[in-house]
Formats: sequence, C-alpha cells, structure tokens
Amino acid sequence: MTRKTVREALAALFVAEGSFTGGVNAYRPASLGTKTKVLNIYSQGTAEKMESYSNNHGLYTFALDVMVEDERVEGTEDILDTLHEVVRSVVRTNVGNANWDALSLEAPSVASFVKDSGGVPYRLERHSLLVKEAR
Repeated sequence: MTRKTVREALAALFVAEGSFTGGVNAYRPASLGTKTKVLNIYSQGTAEKMESYSNNHGLYTFALDVMVEDERVEGTEDILDTLHEVVRSVVRTNVGNANWDALSLEAPSVASFVKDSGGVPYRLERHSLLVKEAR
C-alpha cells in the first residue's frame, strides 16, 4: 500500500457516501469554478513507525478540505456543519479495513474564508486525518 493508493481509497469512500455533490478530488485543484460541496484530499506528510524488525507501519497525514461556496447566506454555515459531520461519520465507520489499520482525525478542524484562483469565495474547513497503513 502506498500513500497514493491510500489517498485514492479515501476519495472512493467519500464518493460512495454521496454528500459531496460538487465532487471529491484526490488532490487540491487550482480552481473549483462555481462548484459547491467539494472535498479535496491531499497529502501532508508521512512517518514510519518501527514496532519491531519485521513490523513497521507507514503513518500518512492527509488534509481533507471541505469547501462550500460562500454565497453570504445563512445556509452556508449549515452546509459546512453538515459536511463536517459527514467527514466524522465516514472516518468513524471506516476505522479499519484492508487498506489501513486505523483512521483518526488528529487535530481540531480549522474553518476559514478563502477564494479560489478564479476569485470565487468559499468557506473552507480543513480536517487533518492520520492513517496507519495496514501491513
């Protein structure tokens, strides 16, 4: 299992869940156009944990960027809150499988106001996900 295959497997989980109607990207695109309810997944780092001579694990950290077009209406925050719960639910229900031994949201999520390269305003909530590779 490589970091790339783990990232793609994570994307497939969120695609199957269905809430990110603007798409799930296994990378961070430069521009979203006018899409909303988008999830971008990208690598933030890797560590190796040596538990014994023959037992080591890759520890991969990914950013899960939830992006909702900010139309300056009350519903934007509600959508962001709902998608935050989707991220938590997908992580909780997929803690272990054939691809990894553990998933965990590592740090508090951080929400901010951003613009994509086309100048479209978005609400962004970044989650930090730690994945312990299956060996």
